[in-house]
Parts: sequence; structure tokens; C-alpha cells
Amino acid sequence: MDYSQYSHISFDLWLTLIQSNPNYKQKRNRLLIDFFEITIDPQIVDESYNKFDRLFNAINEITGGNLDSYELWLIFLGELNVNVKEVSLDLLKEFIAKTEVLFFQMSPVLIDEKTPQLFERLVAEGHTLSLLCNTAFTRSHFLRKLLEQLGVAKYLSFQLYSDEMGYSKPNIIVYETLFNEVQKIKTIGKNQIIHVGDNPIADFKGARNFGIESRLLLPGETVCTVFEKN
Repeated sequence: MDYSQYSHISFDLWLTLIQSNPNYKQKRNRLLIDFFEITIDPQIVDESYNKFDRLFNAINEITGGNLDSYELWLIFLGELNVNVKEVSLDLLKEFIAKTEVLFFQMSPVLIDEKTPQLFERLVAEGHTLSLLCNTAFTRSHFLRKLLEQLGVAKYLSFQLYSDEMGYSKPNIIVYETLFNEVQKIKTIGKNQIIHVGDNPIADFKGARNFGIESRLLLPGETVCTVFEKN
């Protein structure tokens, strides 16, 4: 990819820069079962979580809004026959705090371990970088801390998350927010910004509908292999 014409490069996060630890969701669901004393078979809980994770992401993409993570957990708990009227906000916060501990015990990993070196090179060449991420169950403060640990955060001029903005990709408001944040760093046109991601709707079409360039990662590609093709 010839990226020399772009002054600012925006990146998606999940399945663009990072991927889940395969053991995390299973352990988190086991924690959920034990914490809320759920009697449903663990396999059904796993299947239900995957179904609702896809559903909530689809809802956020279709509406352009962002369902609150507390709401997501309560809807999911209701599906698992938990009496949500007996679940206080403090109890829910306690559970989420435990998931955070587990999240960092089984952290997501960089899809390409050379990503920090790529980002260092891009910044040295004069590009500014940022992150644009839709969130669902996993809260943004988890991800900010994770990117610090992965050695990526220091190269990002800013990070934008749907749970903080209240909007999700491909909503044009999200890309307008990206554009406005870039202007705080330097005054450039839309044609000097590109967004890179794996989702054809949220990342590729969303960016282009706003008027900035986008690059869709294809199966087998990583951000490093794409930018090495320059």
C-alpha cells in the first residue's frame, strides 16, 4: 500500500491490531457462572455469549449508537435466567472488576508482534496515528491499559472508543469525531487521512461514507504486511 500521501493513519483495534486470548472467554464465562450461581450448562453459556456478542455488535453497527456495557451484561444475565431485579449496580461492578483481573491474566495479543516497530517507523516518517474502536462487553479502560502494556499506546496521538463517544462505527459522527481530533494536531484535509480495519461495513464503508480513504485488511493480511508493501 502506498501510504506516503497520508498524513494521518487511523487503525481499528480488534482483528486489526489485536486478537483475543482463546482461553479468556471460557474462563470469563466460568467466572460468570460461579459469581451469579448460574445453573445452565457451561457450553450453553458459551454459545449464548457468542450469540449475544455478535448481536450487540450488529445492533451498534446498524443504529450507530452504543449500548452501555452494564445494559449488555444485564440483558445477557436475563437470558441465563438470572433475576436481574436482584442484581445491584454495585454487584455488577464487582463482577466486571473481576473480569478485568482475568482479562489481564489472559490478555489479548498483537496479531503481528512487529506492530510496535511499524508504528515507531510511521511516526518517525512524520505520520500521526490514532485508534478507532467499537466496544461491547470489553470496556475502553481495559483496552487503554492493554495498549500501554503491548507497547503501542505511546505511538498514538489519541484513542477513540464507542463506549466513550456514545456512537459506533460506521456512524458518520464517529468519523467526524476522528477528523476533528486530527485537526487539533494539524490542519489537513480528508484526503490526507486513511482508516485501516478488518470490517467491510464499520471500517471500510464507514470511513468512505464520511469522505476519508480506507483500507480493508483481507484474510491473511496484517497491518505490517500491508505497510511493508509500500
